[in-house]
Amino acid sequence: MASARTCRIRRMQSVRFIPQKRAPDAAAAPIRALVVTADARFQQRAEGVIGAVGAVSLALMSPAGVDDVTWLVREARADVVVLDATDCEADVAGVLAALAVSTPRLGVVVVCEHLTTAARALGALPKWGWMRDLRVAVQQAHLDGSPLTLSRERLHAARRDLRGVGPGSAARR
Repeated sequence: MASARTCRIRRMQSVRFIPQKRAPDAAAAPIRALVVTADARFQQRAEGVIGAVGAVSLALMSPAGVDDVTWLVREARADVVVLDATDCEADVAGVLAALAVSTPRLGVVVVCEHLTTAARALGALPKWGWMRDLRVAVQQAHLDGSPLTLSRERLHAARRDLRGVGPGSAARR
């Protein structure tokens, strides 16, 4: 009489291994992002954060001029533009309206140092907020591709709630 181990080994030897076909590597095209800000420190930070998910073009200027921003977007062939609305929220609202008409597939992320009522109306992220939030917002804007559907709500819905979770502790349910 054969042992259970011997029987199991015999069964395993009779099984044929058929590798699954791998899907072709559908590496997504890298995101081409344009960051328009008058703040050199934020420009450097954004380059590091967004550079992890795509190519970054930088423009050290206020994003208040509609024609200038539109020209920069075309010149950089950007998929996503990050606009720093600090101290120019009303002008950025005009830029968004113009971009919606001239480049409807362009994704837009707005950041602002002071989350004023005007900045909130634009769906602005905190300029010095979590780096992950900026990166996720750029990726989401790349997918959405419309300046009229700012991704603030989806960003918060997708973000993991880490309150109450410390190193080595289990997530609360």
